Amino acid sequence: MSAERIENTMRLGERLRQERLRRHLSQEALAEALGASPKSISRWEHDQVVPQAYVRLQLCRFFGLPPEHLFGDSEAQALPTRLWVVPSPRNPFFTGREELLQQIHTSLCVDHLAALGPSCALHGLGGIGKTHLALEYAYRHAPEYAAVFWITAESAKTILTSFLTIAAMLQLPDQQEADQQRIIVAVQRWLTTHSGWLLIWDNLEEMELLQRFLPPASRGAVLITTQRQALGTLAQGLELPTMTPEEGMLLLLRRAKVLSPQVMSEQMHQLAVSNPTEYAAARELVTVMGGLPLALDQAGAYIEETGCNLSDYLQRYESQRAQLLERRGTPGGDHPHSVASTFRLSSQRVERDHPAAAEVLRLCAFLYAEAIPEELFVAEGFQHEAVEEPVAADSYQLDLTIAALRTFSLVQRHPETRTLSIHRLVQAVIREEMSEQEREMWQQRTLRLLDALFPEVTYEAWRQCERLLPHVLMCATPIPDHGGNQELLKVLRKAADYLRERAQYEQAESLYQRALRIWKRPLEPEHPEVVHALFGLALLYSEQGKYEQAEPLYQRALHIWEQTLGPEHLEMARPLNGLANLYSGQGKYEQAEPLYQRALRIWEQTLGPEHPKVAYPLHNLALLYFKQGEYEQAEPLYQRALAIDEQAYGPQHPDVAYPLHNLADLYVAQGKYEQAEPLYRRALRIWEQALGPEHPQVAYPLSGLATLYREQGSYEQAEPLYQRALAIREQHLGQQHRETAKSLADLARLYEKRGNDEQAMSLLQRACSTFEQLLGRAHPETTKAMSDYHDLLEQRKRATEGVRR
Repeated sequence: MSAERIENTMRLGERLRQERLRRHLSQEALAEALGASPKSISRWEHDQVVPQAYVRLQLCRFFGLPPEHLFGDSEAQALPTRLWVVPSPRNPFFTGREELLQQIHTSLCVDHLAALGPSCALHGLGGIGKTHLALEYAYRHAPEYAAVFWITAESAKTILTSFLTIAAMLQLPDQQEADQQRIIVAVQRWLTTHSGWLLIWDNLEEMELLQRFLPPASRGAVLITTQRQALGTLAQGLELPTMTPEEGMLLLLRRAKVLSPQVMSEQMHQLAVSNPTEYAAARELVTVMGGLPLALDQAGAYIEETGCNLSDYLQRYESQRAQLLERRGTPGGDHPHSVASTFRLSSQRVERDHPAAAEVLRLCAFLYAEAIPEELFVAEGFQHEAVEEPVAADSYQLDLTIAALRTFSLVQRHPETRTLSIHRLVQAVIREEMSEQEREMWQQRTLRLLDALFPEVTYEAWRQCERLLPHVLMCATPIPDHGGNQELLKVLRKAADYLRERAQYEQAESLYQRALRIWKRPLEPEHPEVVHALFGLALLYSEQGKYEQAEPLYQRALHIWEQTLGPEHLEMARPLNGLANLYSGQGKYEQAEPLYQRALRIWEQTLGPEHPKVAYPLHNLALLYFKQGEYEQAEPLYQRALAIDEQAYGPQHPDVAYPLHNLADLYVAQGKYEQAEPLYRRALRIWEQALGPEHPQVAYPLSGLATLYREQGSYEQAEPLYQRALAIREQHLGQQHRETAKSLADLARLYEKRGNDEQAMSLLQRACSTFEQLLGRAHPETTKAMSDYHDLLEQRKRATEGVRR
């Protein structure tokens, strides 16, 4: 060490004085810059007191000098590199969240218009991992900050305790004061006069505490964790999502000690090969726990403590969910509450302060967790007798109610869709807190609301049906079928009607069957909802080509309505029209025609000749005549049906496409190709836009256009349309459906014209088998396909004989 350096070290006071004077600073100015008192500066310069270690570090930074230049080598090595008041160790199981960490860093490294300056508030549901994310950020980016301080911010008392700890670490002059306010002011003064610090406010729920304790002029960065979603101008908000499946699995496997904390995603995937059962169980656990970090950590702790495997835990969770959500395990770390306790504490505070919001929360517990329509909470019948204040009498009251839930991030609001979402584990805890009687009451209440809002199915009501469908399915699933629950029967039938119209046949059939099971016990056979369900199921089977199953249901619905309503009642027209469609589809034209005529007469006499329902039998009668080759009788009926539909619905309604398409079929049969093509294209455009490009109805104009092109010799245009129609029908109707067989036969006839006889014969063979199985050997479609197949056989036989000669 040089003589100069030794001298500087021995006469620190004089050296400090020289550096201060060189910068033309008074003792008062230097004291203000360091957050000290002028008296302390004087004592340092007179070598009466040696500054504390953290102060020496601040002096080096302020003067821009290396520590050894001021204090000597030995003293410099003893100086801390930063000020650090963080009570918790780094979480060894911290997993993922890389993008969020980068977002925090970006927010804290640039100036914002927020009141706190560079700031970021991590907000989200309890147990979402806010604290651990803030902790990881502190450890990861500590070298970038001169000081990192942690404030436990649940209350004014915990904040004051944190301030006392910081004051002691900084050895502020006022740290021994009995007046706590003076200690707060001392810490605030230090934060105001120093820069480059990071202050973490963990679990801040009362925003006014931040304004009370933090100085208005900020020279550092502020990171907040809170359940509150509304932050105003205080900070830049960053909402924490649940973990991705990949992140969740890795956290669970690390915490359960199945994998070491150092294992990365690539190595985790090796478990899928070495132990596929455990890998699948881990993935399922992440799903059922909704990717909530606290729940995954809790599950991992249980697995580690008990020595069970993931598959065992999954089985226990399915049967004993309430007990497992309640058990935090040891050690609890810095989040001592279990999942159940965490959510229970939040819901109890909501119940205490906002009873109306608690009502909304209970209703949400029995719905599908995503896209919960806000209109449920303003529907008539939602008000509960036990709640004095209105739950959601109007939009303003609803806003206040939802605001109370957002205080604890118990729900998320999506204003663009006017929906809410809730975590599935919050739902589970809310339900488990109820008695069995309370659960039954809330299930039934939720069901009544859904039934009141779920419309009878029309095209115009599809959007509302789609909006409510997942909530109907979720609410209805746990309700038993016995007991004559009329609301359950009705809402299941309406949901099934909607699913049938959207060609989701398997799910629709299941709901129809369940609706009829509900009826079998206590409801009288004549109950109108029973007949609606019978008719809907008959219509479903008819659309699928299951005529033997459909016919007795139509007959049964007709019999009940004739007995209860009379033969000319308006309701009679629907099963008459449906049964006629079934006979027409089977080629039983003589049985179908009088039923169509009877349905037409009922609708015309009851509703008037221009009512849109009159278009149904008109259109179907025209189709019946078309199938029999009576084109002159068919065309005016198609034209009348088209005019009624366009007048009633407008030119783009999906009902308009039916007469358009079938009128085009008629023109093709007459060779009027120029008239047919624009009708097909218009029908195709309407159905694609209204129903979606993969709906079975779209296959009709596709096939019609393809046939038109085939008849014109435009084979290259026809083939992709036939292929697309076949793919749609195979996907939605199955291999053994009549319409699928028609697509096979159409495509085969195209291949025949193109000289691809082997492909044509293979497709015709499949079509013949399906037609014969579904319709019988005598049906016109069966005989036509068989005739085409035998013609091809004969052609190949003659070609072979010609070659032999």
